[in-house]
Amino acid sequence: MKRNRMAGRVVRALAVAAVLVSAGCYHTIIKTNLTPGTEVHHEAWKPAFISGLVPAQVDASSYCAGKRWASVETQASFLNVVVGAVTFGIFTPMDVKVTCAAN
Repeated sequence: MKRNRMAGRVVRALAVAAVLVSAGCYHTIIKTNLTPGTEVHHEAWKPAFISGLVPAQVDASSYCAGKRWASVETQASFLNVVVGAVTFGIFTPMDVKVTCAAN
């Protein structure tokens, strides 16, 4: 009897650990060798699907109006992860920040 309770606790602890690890936020930064300017564009709910397997489409040059871009940063915020969990990973939005290059 005591062994079954201990096994149940171990299974619950492993399940909680698996949920916490899988719900972690991720963060990606892509940089060029160009000097970053002051123009920064932020989009908080860029759509991605199937737990990020179908990623958000980001055309960095369209944000900078003909200028080149210096960096693109994507991340899953806490609210993005909550929405992904509520939709069982079907809709997994992400935050996108594009920094345009200086002239």
